Amino acid sequence: MYKVAYATGSRADYGIVTRYLSKLNDDSDIELDILVTGSHLEDKYGKSIDIIKNDGFNIAFTADIKLSENDNVGVINSMSIALKKYGEYFSCNKYDLLIILGDRFEMMAVAIAAAMNRIPILHLHGGEVTYGNYDEFIRHSITKMSTYHFTSTLKYRNRVIQLGESPERVFYLGALGAENCRDIREEVVREEIKNLPADKYFLVVFHPETLTGVSAGAQAQEILKAIEQYIDDYNVVLMGSNADTGSKIIRDMFIEFCDSNANTMYIENVDVDSYLYMMKNAIAIIGNSSSGIIEAPSLDTYTINIGDRQKGRERAASVKDIECKYDEIYDAMGWAIEQNKEKKSFFNPYYKTQAAEEYYERTKIILSNGASCIKEFYDLKFLL
Repeated sequence: MYKVAYATGSRADYGIVTRYLSKLNDDSDIELDILVTGSHLEDKYGKSIDIIKNDGFNIAFTADIKLSENDNVGVINSMSIALKKYGEYFSCNKYDLLIILGDRFEMMAVAIAAAMNRIPILHLHGGEVTYGNYDEFIRHSITKMSTYHFTSTLKYRNRVIQLGESPERVFYLGALGAENCRDIREEVVREEIKNLPADKYFLVVFHPETLTGVSAGAQAQEILKAIEQYIDDYNVVLMGSNADTGSKIIRDMFIEFCDSNANTMYIENVDVDSYLYMMKNAIAIIGNSSSGIIEAPSLDTYTINIGDRQKGRERAASVKDIECKYDEIYDAMGWAIEQNKEKKSFFNPYYKTQAAEEYYERTKIILSNGASCIKEFYDLKFLL
């Protein structure tokens, strides 16, 4: 029996992996534990641990890390609490493999605690770049603490190898989120989302830029100013922001805007199927969420990508990059309305058929070969 754990701290690293986790969970040779922390435990973020419970997974450990998104001091304090709690947990609970997705600050602490306790780490979505956020250096740091890697594109596989990881342990398997878009379970979609008029609303998902020094409040104001020009004729759904530095400002402004304006709806959190359904039927997704880059093209949905948070990521032709300025956002919304009159299909660089199955099969091979935390730095051959 192999003991495997998946660590999750927010909706950003949970919803997209559920089909993969289900395959692991259904395997009689694998005992799967879910380790929960971060915004999953917070009421103000929608307490999404309830979604994990409803999915039927075994939650073996929860760590309240006193999330504070007001400033970096609060974020660092949350990281220190996570490091202490996960360090103690991993010292008493050993796993054959720990799976971590991405680049959240909570996951940085989890990775350190696991690596120090000699637990092999499988890292998902390594090699990507996002120059506007501290996720950028966190992601690459987790790569160096991990011994196995599943990347979403071939370019990202090459970058992980460039970071000194052995090609024999780096696998290009596509993005799970891009595949999820092909199989939305409409029967579980929330009713208020089903009632939204298809192709008559915009979906707004915006997070702070934590490295550029740009004011989150000033950016949110530009977005709301542009949206306000369209709400007489179109609906707008605004989603809650990730628990990053400055996110409380965005959340408070979005909630106040929806309380004051008709044809608007604020949603803190939803299950993955409801979110994908909402994105599929929107005119466009507006903001700087990775879902606008990775998932939206598989849904043939346009993306108005604002600012630098996703700068550096590979993107499809459906993505329009703009600055966070009122006039650019206003014009881009008009562009999306016109483009949406004639539906198009887009090539998604993140999509690979049978991704969840490939993730599962490759994980089984890693386990059967004996997962190890021992590795050597892989040197590229340079021409001097």
